[in-house]
Amino acid sequence: MKSLFRSLVLVLVIASLLAACGGSGPANQQDAINTAVAGTQVAAALAQATVNASALTAVPANPSAAAAPAALATPTSSPAVNYAEMTEEELAALIDQAVAAAIAATEQTTTAVTTTTSDENVTTEEVVYVYDYYYNADYYVDYATTLLDEYYTLYSELANEMITELNSVEAQLNQMNNTLSSIDQSLQEINTTLSQGLELAQESVDQLQQAADTAKTNAQDLKTQAQDMITTLKADQDGRIEQLSKIQASNIPTDKLAALQAGFDFLDFANTALTDNKLSRDELMQLAQRGKDAQAGFKQFGGADKLGPDISQFSGKFDEITQLFARGQMPGGRQNLGGLEKSLGKRPDFPARPGGRKP
Repeated sequence: MKSLFRSLVLVLVIASLLAACGGSGPANQQDAINTAVAGTQVAAALAQATVNASALTAVPANPSAAAAPAALATPTSSPAVNYAEMTEEELAALIDQAVAAAIAATEQTTTAVTTTTSDENVTTEEVVYVYDYYYNADYYVDYATTLLDEYYTLYSELANEMITELNSVEAQLNQMNNTLSSIDQSLQEINTTLSQGLELAQESVDQLQQAADTAKTNAQDLKTQAQDMITTLKADQDGRIEQLSKIQASNIPTDKLAALQAGFDFLDFANTALTDNKLSRDELMQLAQRGKDAQAGFKQFGGADKLGPDISQFSGKFDEITQLFARGQMPGGRQNLGGLEKSLGKRPDFPARPGGRKP
């Protein structure tokens, strides 16, 4: 649990630095708190994986001659985490680390198999020994797959390049999982033979080793495939920002009331789109267009007058919010939406739109 302790301390330090660098305003302090909370969630979700990974001890030179190996700690389910409250980068980091843990545990399993089959025989004790490693590999593969599903749920309609990358990672992960299942099947067959007091055929030992060799190759292939995951994420996010930069105001408000209406249209659209805790690429672009229109109106007509105080100071918020969403910083985007709505105050009684509808 030292790793978790260090992570929690680091989160608190980062939060303090953010508060110091960002000024003493409530919004900056809240950003720091949100960062700390999200970081704590990541650390908690990875705590069990860290403990189990460190428990993977070196394979004895001759496990059959050694005392019966102590069973490794069986991995337990990670603490419940609301992945929608994480940033895209935090979830991608979880996936990256879970995949790395699955690779490491699989390689430990294949090493254990190779050691036990080196004398061209497998004993009941050695079956138990290999299973200690197999169960860890099976757990981490399942955990990584679960995280991939969470990412697909939240970002499948937004992160085009990243989804393509993760589909390839998942394909490699599935291949590795299939060969782990082959190891499991061979171990079961060997165990059945031994439990019946029958002589173990050389073919059974060879089959187990072949499955381990294939699993090792799969692990290397997955390691190669996954090494560009975080780089791909950054490229995907940069691509979204570039798309946003090309959007220009197309329906500029003609007075302050119309500017306010555009601002609340932006808020309403964003809140509606986020009811399912995700944004599609099309929704992001539509939100950005509404933001550009509102921003133009706030700049031109936002000064203090009989309709209310100066709102031109909030014109930059529209770009800020859409860019937060474009970078997958959903918690920060939602927080800024709420802050902007509060800053704009009571919603005016806007005139009806064509067709008798009000916004």
